[in-house]
Amino acid sequence: MKIIPCPSSPLLARRIAETAGLEMGNVTFKKFPDGELYVRVEDLDEGIIVGSIRSNDDIIAIALLLDAVERAKVVVPYMGYARQDRAFNEGEAVSIRAVAEILERKAEEVITVNIHSKQAASHFKKLRDLDAMPSIGEHFADREIIMISPDKGSRERVKIAAEHANCDWDYMEKRRIDATTVEITPKSLDVENRDVVIVDDIISTGGTMVEATKKLYELGARSVSAACVHAVLADYAAIKLFNSGIKDILATDTIECAFSRISVAELIADNI
Repeated sequence: MKIIPCPSSPLLARRIAETAGLEMGNVTFKKFPDGELYVRVEDLDEGIIVGSIRSNDDIIAIALLLDAVERAKVVVPYMGYARQDRAFNEGEAVSIRAVAEILERKAEEVITVNIHSKQAASHFKKLRDLDAMPSIGEHFADREIIMISPDKGSRERVKIAAEHANCDWDYMEKRRIDATTVEITPKSLDVENRDVVIVDDIISTGGTMVEATKKLYELGARSVSAACVHAVLADYAAIKLFNSGIKDILATDTIECAFSRISVAELIADNI
């Protein structure tokens, strides 16, 4: 059994291999002039494919590897297309259902980290969804901070992270004042003169984080940082976050970027 890296996750694949005591598979990727991908795996009938899905090419790369390897598990640290987990309008494709069918057609098991929703997970039959919130919490262990969920929907995730950080936690609550005014404040805790870490599963365009950051500073927070599992950071999100006053952005390496300072390699290695 060897680890087979995809172009989207070479560093994480190497870290998983080292942590699990496994070798890296010898794999070649090429792109033809017309844009088609080419994959070749040498001397390997069984392996663990590791690659996040951030683009259409990532899906094709995994599909080709599954065809080239006789028996394989697939680790998709960041599961793209998971936000389209139902048909919101008539005639829409349920994107994650289509991705699940591609992955599970041949994979013995699919492993991911903090998939977007339970609804997205429901489209898989062989999925194991791992939680990186304890790892985020442990990174902040025993620091004098308060962890905040930017909305009510992420409060259970933040609760888990805060338990491992041994810190207070709360979530932002929207309260309608009148027909045109909405007040956004922490549910119960006072953030004045405190260092705040906003925690979420994904930072995509950063809009929710920016809104929460501005409000927390208005309420007297000493500093505001952002932490997430998946740093998608689309549409110049990092610049928007820093412009809003965010002190730091910290993420796991499910998506490999400059902010990926917490590794999920051990979490994944323990589960393969």
